[in-house]
Amino acid sequence: MESLNKNKIYIDKEALITLEMVQAGLLKPIDKLMNKKEAEIADKYKKYKNKAVPFSFILAPAGKRNKEVLQTNPKKIELIYKGKKVGEVDVEEIFKIDPNERLKTIYGSTDTKNYPHIAKTKKRLGEYAIAGKFWVEESGIKKTLDFVKEKTKNLNSIVGMTMHAKPIHRVHEKIMRMAIEKNDLLIVFLVKNIQEEDMPYKLRYDALQEIINNYFPKDKVLIVPLLNTYIFSGVNEAILDAMIAKNFGCNKFIIGQTHKGLGIHYEADHIKSIFDSMDLGIEVETINEYVYCNLCKTIVSINSCPHGSHHHISYHSDSIYELLKTGLIPPTILMRKEISAKYLASLFPNRFKNLQKLYYDITPNKGLIENSSEEDFYIALMKLYQTSSLT
Repeated sequence: MESLNKNKIYIDKEALITLEMVQAGLLKPIDKLMNKKEAEIADKYKKYKNKAVPFSFILAPAGKRNKEVLQTNPKKIELIYKGKKVGEVDVEEIFKIDPNERLKTIYGSTDTKNYPHIAKTKKRLGEYAIAGKFWVEESGIKKTLDFVKEKTKNLNSIVGMTMHAKPIHRVHEKIMRMAIEKNDLLIVFLVKNIQEEDMPYKLRYDALQEIINNYFPKDKVLIVPLLNTYIFSGVNEAILDAMIAKNFGCNKFIIGQTHKGLGIHYEADHIKSIFDSMDLGIEVETINEYVYCNLCKTIVSINSCPHGSHHHISYHSDSIYELLKTGLIPPTILMRKEISAKYLASLFPNRFKNLQKLYYDITPNKGLIENSSEEDFYIALMKLYQTSSLT
C-alpha cells in the first residue's frame, strides 16, 4: 500500500535497479547520491573521494508531482515504484541541474532525434537532483555479489569480461579459453536488459552454460547477470563494466578493442585507451580483433595474420544473429552446431508439421520412430551438411 507521507517521489525500474547496484557496492566508491559540489568534481575531474569515477551519481526524476515535492526541500523522501514504497532518501541537499548537460555527461551527445536511448533518458530527467544517503529494497543483487565473493575467496587470479552473447560464437570461446589459461577463474558478466528482448536472457544464458559445461574445465568459468540500466548506454560503458568487475573481486578485466567507449588511439606507437587516464584499481587488457582466415584455415588475430582482410571472415554477432532470425543455420566455423540448434529451436518453435517423420527420414536409425526435439533435428541436419563424399 502506498504511504500517506506527502514527501515521496515516483521512480521507474531503471532508477530502482541502479540505486540497488550502488547500495550493494557494485559501483564503489560511489555510495550515495552526490551533492552539488561532489557532482561537479565527479563530472569535471572524474573523481569521488579521491577515487576514479566516470561521472556523477545523482537522482533527478522527471514529473510534475516529483518537481513539486523537491521544490519544498523535504528532509526525508520516500521512493515509490508502482504504487509501493521501495526506499527512502535522507536528504542532504536538493539542487538544480541542466538536463542537457547531464545527457552530454552520460552519452557525449544531446542528439535525441537520431539516438532513441538519449531521447528516452531525457524524458526521465527532471530539473532537480536529490543528494543524500538512501536505502532501497533488495531484489537479489547483493545476494549474487555475496555468493561470488564466497566462491572466490580462496582464489588469487580472477579475470572478468562482459558479454551479450547474442549469440555466443567461436571467437567468444577463444577469448574465454585465453582468459582461463592464466587465471584461476573467469567471470562472464552476461548483460541482462531490463526490457523484454527478442533474444531472451534465459536463452543466451542456457547456450553459454552449455558451452561451459561441455567444453571448459570444471569450475573455471562463472556466469553473473549484469543488469543493463541507462547508465551503461553511454560513452562510459567500458569504465562501468570494469568497476563492476573489480567490485565483484576481479583483479583483471579483458575487453575487445572495438568495445564502445574504449577510446582506442595510438600514442608514441603504443595503443592507449580511456583506462590509461583512469586508475580504477584493476588491470585492464584490451584484446585484438579475431577473424577466420580462409588461408590460415583457423581463427587468427588480425595483428598476427599475414593475409589481407579479403581473406577474413568477421565474427560480428549482429550478422550471425541475422542468419538465425531468418531461420538459416550459421556455418560451424561461426558457431557450434549444438548452439545454433538451441537458438533456432527457440526462435522458431513448432516450425515443422511432421518433425518426427523428418527426423526419421534424414538420420540413420534402427527402424523405429523415436520422439526427438527440434534441437535434435537441427543437429542431425547440420551433420548432413558436413558430409563430403558427394560434394
